[in-house]
Formats: sequence, structure tokens, C-alpha cells
Amino acid sequence: MDALILWLYGAAGAGKSAIAHSFAEICEKHGWLLATFFFWKTAAERSNITRFVATIAYQISCAIPDSRSHIETAVDADPMIFHKSIDTQLGKLIIEPLRRLHSTGFDLKNSPFFIIVDGLDECQGTDIQSGLVKSLMAAFRDSPLHIRILIASRPEVHLQSTFNSTSIQPHLSRLALSGEYSPDEDIHRFLKDSFDKIRCEHPLASYLPSPWPSADVLHELTQKSSGQFIFASTTVKYVGGNPHQLPHRRLDVIRRLQPPKGEKDMPYAELNSLYCHVLSNVDNIEAVKLVLGTLIVVNRRSEDVGREIDSTHEMDSWLSWQPGESEACLSQLASLIECDVDGRIAISHASLSDFLLDPSRSQQFYLCQNSFLGDSAARGLCHLRQGQCKKNGVSILPSRKYILQVLICNMFHPRFVPVHVGHYILH
Repeated sequence: MDALILWLYGAAGAGKSAIAHSFAEICEKHGWLLATFFFWKTAAERSNITRFVATIAYQISCAIPDSRSHIETAVDADPMIFHKSIDTQLGKLIIEPLRRLHSTGFDLKNSPFFIIVDGLDECQGTDIQSGLVKSLMAAFRDSPLHIRILIASRPEVHLQSTFNSTSIQPHLSRLALSGEYSPDEDIHRFLKDSFDKIRCEHPLASYLPSPWPSADVLHELTQKSSGQFIFASTTVKYVGGNPHQLPHRRLDVIRRLQPPKGEKDMPYAELNSLYCHVLSNVDNIEAVKLVLGTLIVVNRRSEDVGREIDSTHEMDSWLSWQPGESEACLSQLASLIECDVDGRIAISHASLSDFLLDPSRSQQFYLCQNSFLGDSAARGLCHLRQGQCKKNGVSILPSRKYILQVLICNMFHPRFVPVHVGHYILH
């Protein structure tokens, strides 16, 4: 049996929307496109489910003009239909009108049959997101209509659970945007083509050095993208987006070789919005920041601190949490951080650390390096007394030299978390 739903999923900024839009254009060109809906968190009419069915029904009436009278009849029969449940709306405005059309002898086999839903994770309400998947499945599963649905989203934990349900699995196909598809090659090509376009079209292109950018810079930006298109697209939009500023200077701002020109010059606005959106939806941000601080701040000093804490099991031990707590914590960040079956942790976005360590960008999500380094020394003192925290029989605790350095820093910098250190020594 052919799958009814194809779930296209991947990390935040992996290029899901670009693929969904491109697929929609291909379908429209060949007459396969029935309807689309692209959720978007910052657009009032596209951040909730209120207009979803109405939009799909309208597009179906345009794609199949003979269905329009049947859809209009359903609305005339119940003017309050748009205020009823999604299941009812799908049945009355889409399924029944198409079935009536089919019963008149109209051949739907040659009609458009793809419905594309992008950014499901940006629809307000996790229960609503899961409910929409179930409603679409229930509406079209037993329908004789040859309709297929593409859903693109981040692999949020509640959506993983929904797509793993026994009622959906038999009718589902999955496609993960992961490293096996060599995204670096595509990103490098995208950057090169985009910079070539800037060289040809920018009003100040005559001032660009040659060659620009160099092969080394293209490689640097490709690596910084971490396989996620959003960093590359943000870079290109910023570098070539202002006709009154030199592109090579703006590229230097991206590379942190020059400072931005004032508060309004925000090269990472799109990335900031993405990261803030994900972090704003976690249940316990302070616990999440503890894990992120360990991964981003403490692990950077692994030579001083001991060994990297790179698995959920080690994280639980390091933070004195119950087994499984760090994995549960990170499950809320599935679109930014990956955890494999062995609990190994990997940050999907290299630019996430830049965001979190810059208070002007991350604001309430800012990770203070001094605080986390001081806290790591304090935790180390506590664990040393208790003889805990080992990885494969080898200590992952801070070295005594490192702890002494932190304590000395506290003597000269009173704001360098002396309270935490004292707390752990006393206990």
C-alpha cells in the first residue's frame, strides 16, 4: 500500500521549507498540486490552525473548478462550519464534496492529488499539531481519492510520538534530512552561486576585491553552517541585502572581523529568531541552560576540566540528576541537538554557541561563561569529596589546577560565582 503521508523532518534550518516550496512549484508546473499551507510563527494568520481547512478547501476549488459548487453547498448548509472541529471541517468541506463530485462520474484520477503542509511545528499548540496529523490521517485514510500529503517539520518529541503511533505507522513514509545526503556540498554550491550573483548585481560590486570571497572563506562558511541551510541563507541575505553598504564589509561582520554598524545592523536576526523560538517553548529553561552550559562552556575547557561530557549518562552524573533527566531535558531541543541511541550528544548548529554566548543576541537565554566555569569547579569539588563522576573508569572531573585557578579568580573577581563554590565546599 502506498503511504498516505510523507513526513519530511530535520533539524531547524536544515532546508525543509526550501524543499517543500520547490516541490510545490514542481507539482504546480505538472498539474499535481491540490493545495498548500505553510505555517509561520510570526504571521498571525499562519501561526494557528483557524484558517487551515478553509484555505485548503478554497485551493481545492481553484485546482478542481467542478468541486466549487459542492464546497459552496456545504458552507451554505452550515454557515458556522468554520467554527467547528477540524475533523468536521475536513469531512464537510473537503472529503464529502470530492466524494459527491466523484459520484457524478467526474474522474478524479487525473486531478491534482498533492497537499503540502510545511512548518507544522510552528503552529501554535503541540496538541493541535499532533491533532492535525491524526485528523488528516482519519479524513483521507479510507477515502477512495488518490490524495497524498507531504508534511514538513522539525523532529519535535511530540511529533515523533504522533508519527510513531500504531494508527499512523502503516500509512506513513519518512524522509530525514541528515548528513547522509551530503548537505555541505549543496551549501557550498549555494554560497558560491549566491556570492557570484552579488558580484554581478550589487550596485557597489565594482569595489569588491578579486577574488571574492576566497575559497578558504567559502569553506569556513560551509563548515559554520553545520549542514543547516539557515546559516548560509542568513549570511547571503545580510551580505547582499543592503544596496548602500559594501558586501565585503558586511561579510567581515558575519565573520566577526568587523563590528556591526549600530544596533539596527543585525546580521543574525533570522538565526536569533529561530533559536529564541525553540528555546521559548521548553518547559524548564533553567535546566536546559545547565545542560547547554556544560556542552558549550565547560566542554570547551575539557583540557582543564578533564574529559568532555558528551553523553546523557555522563551529563546526569555530572549534574547529580536522576538517570534519564538530561535526555528528557534535551528532547525539547531535538531540532537543535541530536541524541543517538547510546545517549551521545551532538549540537546540530555550530552557530548556536555564538548565539548563547552573546548577551546582545540571546538576552534571557544568555550563558555566562564565568558563571558556568565557576559552577563547574564547584561541582568538581563536590564530586571529588564524594568520589563520583567517572567515564569508562577515567575521571571526568575538573583538574585540581583548574579548580585552584577558579578559586583565585574568585578572590580577584567577587562576581565570579563565589557563592556557588562556597555552597559546594560546605556540603
